[in-house]
Amino acid sequence: MKHFIFGILIGSAITGTAVGAGNLYDSKGNVQAPRGSVQQYDYFRQRQQWLDVENMRKQMDQQELNRKSGKHPC
Repeated sequence: MKHFIFGILIGSAITGTAVGAGNLYDSKGNVQAPRGSVQQYDYFRQRQQWLDVENMRKQMDQQELNRKSGKHPC
């Protein structure tokens, strides 16, 4: 009887640990970011990336326009 109860306790502890560790991953197996500042930082980093891409597109459009019109900067 002692071994049975000891087995149930150990099994419950192992199961609880596995379930707790499983909550750290999303459905695709990637590690989830903790809530709070990391997600906010990622939002601002992604927003800055979008702004950078927009500025690069404007610059490329201006260069294409300059090339077509024959204007050559210094």
